[in-house]
Amino acid sequence: MSEISLNSIAQWTESFEKDPVSKLAASVFQHGNIEELLINRSREIADIHVFNTKVQQEGAPVTDQKASGRCWLFASTNMLRLKLMSKFNLKECQLSPSYLFFYDKLEKANYFLDQICDTYKEDVSSRLVQFFLTDPIGDGGQFTMMTQIVDKYGIVPNAVYPDSYNTTASRVMNKLLLAKLREYAQILREKLAAGKSVEDDKAKMIAEVYRLQCIFLGVPPAPDKEFTWDFYDKDGKFQTITTTPKAFVKDVIEFDTPEYISLLNDPRNPYNRMIKIDRLNNVVGTNPVTYLNVEIDVLADAVVHRIKNNKAVFFGTDTPKFMDNNRGIMDIDLWDYKLIGYDHRAVDKASRVLYNQSLMTHAMLITGVHLDDNGKPVRYRVENSWSNKKGSEGYYVMTHDYFKEYVYQVVVEKSEVPELVKLLDTDPIVLPPYDPMGALANM
Repeated sequence: MSEISLNSIAQWTESFEKDPVSKLAASVFQHGNIEELLINRSREIADIHVFNTKVQQEGAPVTDQKASGRCWLFASTNMLRLKLMSKFNLKECQLSPSYLFFYDKLEKANYFLDQICDTYKEDVSSRLVQFFLTDPIGDGGQFTMMTQIVDKYGIVPNAVYPDSYNTTASRVMNKLLLAKLREYAQILREKLAAGKSVEDDKAKMIAEVYRLQCIFLGVPPAPDKEFTWDFYDKDGKFQTITTTPKAFVKDVIEFDTPEYISLLNDPRNPYNRMIKIDRLNNVVGTNPVTYLNVEIDVLADAVVHRIKNNKAVFFGTDTPKFMDNNRGIMDIDLWDYKLIGYDHRAVDKASRVLYNQSLMTHAMLITGVHLDDNGKPVRYRVENSWSNKKGSEGYYVMTHDYFKEYVYQVVVEKSEVPELVKLLDTDPIVLPPYDPMGALANM
């Protein structure tokens, strides 16, 4: 082992003081925002918000998840609302992320207690048990987890179950629910270790979680209970629909959840293989999160194909890496970090994941793409859920270089990738629940 000597520090300081370039950099950067000062003007000019291929109708209004980790629910419902806007000639439409949020929390709590019971023989300090105890009902999630909530509970328009304070600022609610669940975990583990039954205890625990969620979020509509949705279309014509949350999905939105699959780009693992994230789920009795791992060009081609067919694309990325909210730009070369000796291209995508430098953290929607003369993507139009005050009125331009380096997932329909469907029947590569490819569900 070697320590840093005071003599070395003296030498480094002398070297720094004699270097005019470093001194100039210090004079500039010590008096201003480093990222603003390093903006590459040529990239800023090139990253224009113009696209030659877009979905015919984008969603409105621009949504805002506020101080919550509900990006996956906003990206999902923003995708689904496009069908309603076209079907009913709507100027604006918003489905309720809060409705899905409520039942996802409830199901996650139940899944957590189920996993605690299943692993009670493991030492409480084991990595697996500690992972479950870390944040079992966090706001994050995956597209697959959304479909499992939708299949069981349906969806409602936002007007039927709008945001409460704690859906928009979930930190304190999550803290209180987490403390309660950790308390329950200890009770269950100790009773099981003593050879006692815990079924009645578990049922009472989930009932209490439901009660607390009703206090924090409001009582949600029951999945099979009718509600009425009244609205005006673009022409001012009044319309009304009476249905149930589950029927709303099937008959009104016509969302066929089994048709959707997630394509993944994880260069650590072999391509053209299924990947399963072990024990990463929300609804007991359903399958854990799975992906088809393919090369990044397959993801890009799938995005272009969907946009050309007037379909927006749910995608997962590492955000806010290389994102400028003021300009609405996602571009790995927007900042000229090489000027201060930092080369962000020195490490490849696989290594960034392996060494905890990158992981999937945010979900958004792609609604457009700019293609070159050869039909290849140059940049993408991205709908975010951080309000119309961020980006360019809520939208961002994402370069294809950014897509290749920091996009990990896109969601498509099976009919769009028939050559890959056969992979669904193969044995998957199984990754642990704390793997970076499961990170979006743990945000």
